[in-house]
Amino acid sequence: MLKQLIEKNSCFILKFEDFEVVAKTDLRVKKTKLMIQQGFTKCINEKTFSKISIQDLTEAMMINKSTFYKYYEDKYDLREKMITETIRNFSERLDVSFINPNQDLKSYEANLPKALLPIFHHREWLKVMWSPNIEVNVFEQMQNIVANKFIIGLYAENSEITAYDQLQANLFAASAMQVLLWWFEIKPTAPVTEIASIITKCLGTGTYYAFVQEK
Repeated sequence: MLKQLIEKNSCFILKFEDFEVVAKTDLRVKKTKLMIQQGFTKCINEKTFSKISIQDLTEAMMINKSTFYKYYEDKYDLREKMITETIRNFSERLDVSFINPNQDLKSYEANLPKALLPIFHHREWLKVMWSPNIEVNVFEQMQNIVANKFIIGLYAENSEITAYDQLQANLFAASAMQVLLWWFEIKPTAPVTEIASIITKCLGTGTYYAFVQEK
């Protein structure tokens, strides 16, 4: 059971620089990493980051302080490493290679679920990262990643990106991320095809026309 739990959460569990090689084979290190992540989640769900103490963290993680300081300098180092690794994973798993200027919206909608599902599978951890309690706007950082990938997908590497191109990318990223947030927090039972349809409609016609026919 523990092994399955660790493997399920491995995509968003941090790599420790000093133990990166060992962590691939040592179940005990993976267990510690999972306990750290779960303890951090518990603390963020209960109070704002500025009010969380090292004592709160170690108790929630069920580790001693010496173990904590083996991996982190302080709680700020912990938060920074968790955010950095989560953003890196988000960027790597956000596959938008199917976006191109010659593709119609139906093809886009058909391919979008493949990009959404890996993110949805880690929704509980992303909700922690997006919580106001973490006191860093991780959501906005991820939104910027979506906008940048949108631009890369639509425009050639040497193309001049106009202010309107950037605005379009920012609007698309903002609407797509808000749809994901709604999916995770309000309607997690919605099929991925429905979410893909909503995002595609927002891209093709704007948010007003995407929903006006649903009323």
